[in-house]
Amino acid sequence: YGGVIGAAEGDYEGAQQALGRAIAIARREGDVHLEAQTLSYAAMVSGQHLHWQESVDNGLRAIELVFGDENFYSAVRPRFSIVSGLLRMGDLDAARPHALALRDTGERRTFPRGLAFRLSHSASLSCLEGDWKAVREYSDQGLEMTLNLPLLLPRVMLEYETGEYAQGEVYLERLLEGMSRGGSDQMFTSARLSMAITAIARITGVHDRLEIAEAAAEGVLSSQFVNPRFSISAQAALALLAVQQGDQSAAAKYYTYLQGQRGTMIETISSVDRLLGLLSQTMVNLDQAAVHFEDALAFCRKAGYRPELAWTCCDYADLLRERDADGDRAKGMSLLDESLAISSELSMRPLMERILSRREILGA
Repeated sequence: YGGVIGAAEGDYEGAQQALGRAIAIARREGDVHLEAQTLSYAAMVSGQHLHWQESVDNGLRAIELVFGDENFYSAVRPRFSIVSGLLRMGDLDAARPHALALRDTGERRTFPRGLAFRLSHSASLSCLEGDWKAVREYSDQGLEMTLNLPLLLPRVMLEYETGEYAQGEVYLERLLEGMSRGGSDQMFTSARLSMAITAIARITGVHDRLEIAEAAAEGVLSSQFVNPRFSISAQAALALLAVQQGDQSAAAKYYTYLQGQRGTMIETISSVDRLLGLLSQTMVNLDQAAVHFEDALAFCRKAGYRPELAWTCCDYADLLRERDADGDRAKGMSLLDESLAISSELSMRPLMERILSRREILGA
């Protein structure tokens, strides 16, 4: 009951009360597996409501409680929350063993959808660190078995980041197909699709599907029950849309909403700090934007999120070129050099082209 009202109905406080009662009953009865199952639901609910550290802590407690006597609720479900929470908080190294455990557990089982879902966490982790080869391997393995929506986002981003637009279009169409099917996954798919389209538009400079992204995001936010995890993805998509349209009023709205998630990552698309920097720049608050870009640089470097770091360097350089204060031009060139080094190593061709055009302008 706590899991349902927390994840499906968005009632975090009610979920906490129900889950707390369930844990008390489990402890009174000495039912360790029931306590682990309840903690796995608590981890899921905390993650859906953006309490990332709480989600990770609950997941780890579930695993530790019945170590050596694991089942789905104590060995698999909690790791979904642990990996998601750690990746959001930028702790890639801590997330890796849990992602690998999910992958290995899935490979020992024959249920295709289950294996594909487990592989999606490894694919997301690899996407964040820029290991495109691993993303392809994980997504190929999962997508040949089933239309696994969580696997499609990292694969779409991989193809567009590396300039393989035709192939990216194939996977984007599959994501669109998944949304059109409706069903229980529609809100999840709509939130991810809206982010993918707006991020792709920044990569390619082509804005032909932004109305689809806007409609998908608005559909998520207008739902009767929308948990904060879906909501922040939809809001981030609309924030990127405001940046690309130069809409200062909308930028201020989404800036206020996203402030509470500073120092975290939104899926594999953007750090919150970089997005806040872009929104501040759209609002023509250039000094504020610089603070957010500095935070984004620190977050990405510590996390090892190299593609996001490359984009942050480039976007920050754009901001410095616009501000043009003392020392901004030299710092901007240094940031572009760093961005070019990363994007060249990772074969991020669209970003490389973007950087080279900026260097010509700054060097003029």
